[in-house]
Amino acid sequence: MRKILLYMSVIGFFLASCQKDNYYQDSGTHKAEFDGTIMQYLDSKAKRPIDLFDTLVQVIRYAGLEEVLDKERVTFFAVPDPSIIRSMRSLNSYLYLTGQDTVKSFKAVKPEVWKYYLSQYIVKGDYGLIDFPQVDTLALYAFPGQLYQSYNTKEPINVGVVYHDLENEGGIKIPYKGQRQILISYIPDFAEPKKGWVNAFISSSNIKPLNGRVHVINYNKHGFGFDAYRFVQMAIEKGIDYQASDK
Repeated sequence: MRKILLYMSVIGFFLASCQKDNYYQDSGTHKAEFDGTIMQYLDSKAKRPIDLFDTLVQVIRYAGLEEVLDKERVTFFAVPDPSIIRSMRSLNSYLYLTGQDTVKSFKAVKPEVWKYYLSQYIVKGDYGLIDFPQVDTLALYAFPGQLYQSYNTKEPINVGVVYHDLENEGGIKIPYKGQRQILISYIPDFAEPKKGWVNAFISSSNIKPLNGRVHVINYNKHGFGFDAYRFVQMAIEKGIDYQASDK
């Protein structure tokens, strides 16, 4: 019975999150400059549960990374709430299918798990779109982007700029002459560094707080941690905190 009640509570929680999905079909455009720190910028977009970073700012504080985004000069690839919710749904699906109680709060996942994966989205230094090299996932031998050491010292990320094709009025495509868009990638196996990339496009780039840069990830196909299976696996290994989930 407890499992059923918990599952119903989870459904209610995530149905509320669907309002955010419907409201933000894309991360949209953001004002380029912000007179405050990265953390203050994120907080300014987290004033209501429906706002884009309402859950993200709570996760940042829970993971102990607030000071990094408030005081250090960094580039942050900001993960919108729907991406976090997507990975939490994967966790609950696993728990339900394995006969375990599901969870109602992100706090059921230990802080070190959130810190491990959230750190992967933070790079030391201030990098704008113009600073990243070109990447073409179909021609990595020519345009591989570049590896950047994230605050997760075990898992660097690849970052590059995709030069989309330009299609003229006659329907002819001109390679690499269209819109430019940042792509961040998790590389699962460095023994085969050009295989199996898990990619995420940036939908809003070059937001400039006082201590670095923010690029907002397009959440439509992105789950927090790049790979939901990894997130679920580590959450299970570290142990689910059901008492925290019930708070």
